[in-house]
Amino acid sequence: MFPSKKHNLPDDKPSSEIPKLNKTNKDQQKPPLNDQLGSQDNPYFDFTSPPYQNVLKGSDFQLEDQDYKKESPFASLRIVKDFASRSRKLKGEKIHTPSESQKLSTIERIRMAGLLFIDSSSKVDETSNPSHPFPASTSGLSDDEAKDIDLLLTLLASADKTGQRQFDEANELIELCSKTCSNEGTPVERLVYYFSEAIREKINRETGREASGGLERMRVFDFQKAMMSVDASILAFHKKVSLSQVCQFSAINTLLEHVRRARHIHIIDLEIRSGMQYTLMMQAIASCSEWQLKHLKITAIGTRSESKIKDTCNHLAEFAQSMNIPFSYKIVMVADMLDFNIDLLELDRHEKVAVYSSVSLSNLIVKPNRLEHLMREIRKINPCITIVSEVEANHTSLVFVNRFIDALFFYGALFDSMSICFAGDDLNRKVAESVYYDYSIRNIVAAEGDDRTIRHTGINVWRRFFDRFGMVEIELSSESLNEAKLLIDNFNCGNCCTLRADGRCFLVSWNGVPIFSVSAWKFI
Repeated sequence: MFPSKKHNLPDDKPSSEIPKLNKTNKDQQKPPLNDQLGSQDNPYFDFTSPPYQNVLKGSDFQLEDQDYKKESPFASLRIVKDFASRSRKLKGEKIHTPSESQKLSTIERIRMAGLLFIDSSSKVDETSNPSHPFPASTSGLSDDEAKDIDLLLTLLASADKTGQRQFDEANELIELCSKTCSNEGTPVERLVYYFSEAIREKINRETGREASGGLERMRVFDFQKAMMSVDASILAFHKKVSLSQVCQFSAINTLLEHVRRARHIHIIDLEIRSGMQYTLMMQAIASCSEWQLKHLKITAIGTRSESKIKDTCNHLAEFAQSMNIPFSYKIVMVADMLDFNIDLLELDRHEKVAVYSSVSLSNLIVKPNRLEHLMREIRKINPCITIVSEVEANHTSLVFVNRFIDALFFYGALFDSMSICFAGDDLNRKVAESVYYDYSIRNIVAAEGDDRTIRHTGINVWRRFFDRFGMVEIELSSESLNEAKLLIDNFNCGNCCTLRADGRCFLVSWNGVPIFSVSAWKFI
């Protein structure tokens, strides 16, 4: 469907100048932090395989930590010594350091800090001076690597103390972080800055020191609206960072495989945003002379930012005209997702209908009744294919340290990607980190209950959830996998960005840390 050679994806907005594609082409008791760090054999501590089993609790779409309910060392508020149950014993094993010609990535620095944290935990005296919390050595590292790892060690210690509700000690460690990190420093310094501020916010909330500060800002700040509004930064990220394009390319290629040769196509998009995925789709359709398409219709579902959605759809209409593709769109605005129903869609029996969901279902996890209502309505549509692209992470755990560790690696990977793909003084990088990432980190780390709206979860949980609605996963083709891998070659990111199959879906990763999943589903 897409070309078997390097190619460019659409620029900032639809334009007739874009080249065509060839047709071939409140917390529970918390386990200690180091028990969450995983195996040293795994490049990111195996945080996607925690020592608890994520399960769906009835219809609430709530993840709970099963091992927490069992009597185990994980219930202790101290640093556990049972780490060997998940990895080889560290005793007697060396932590390898890079050669002089190598530089540790952000993820490798986090991993080494975690290994040093675990190795040091049995050596730290309870009365240790907080300003020197670790006896571990960072010899063999460059000055900047040693500085970053020391900073990460202090951050991990503050998270561990916070998980144990030892807030005074945690605050002392946060103050240490504040002296050496900033939002303008190295990727690790920036990462530690945002995470330490999030821990500070959590401590203030838990101790009642802040009645209307950071968490109140979370309630006022409309994250989804911001995502629709700051166009330049979103488009710059999409254009320069391979993660987004590879995910989008895989999703659209799979969609095209299932509507191929259809004369009437109707795509229902649950959150259209910039709509760049459809310029890619239109190029593929236009490049296939045998495809006698009579009508392409897109229905955009929204609960906010109607004018922005309309602008997106108008741009797509202009682009379709430039491609000589018969096109129409419909915008369905609902005040609440509970108001959404199949009768709003103007379906035609001659159409081949597909549903496209890009990082939209996870926004409803905090509102499970709305998520389930949406799924029931989609089932009534009975689309030929449902394409789901989601963040591949576990930010739903009730246990603080679980969320913290997963978020640290996840955003560590994103900060690393930004540092490689953007210049240090790039305004778009600064906006992405100070608006999107800052809010998300604070929400995941500091918020609880309904205030915690960022609740990404992994593909295995989505598989169990979709199974409840009679959906079966469709295997993504090897052609799509190979074509998407070729796309990665267009980016100057070395081997950082990778794509691999996980069962029947694809996982897009950065330095071994999964960032997105792409999967396809049908109703039975």
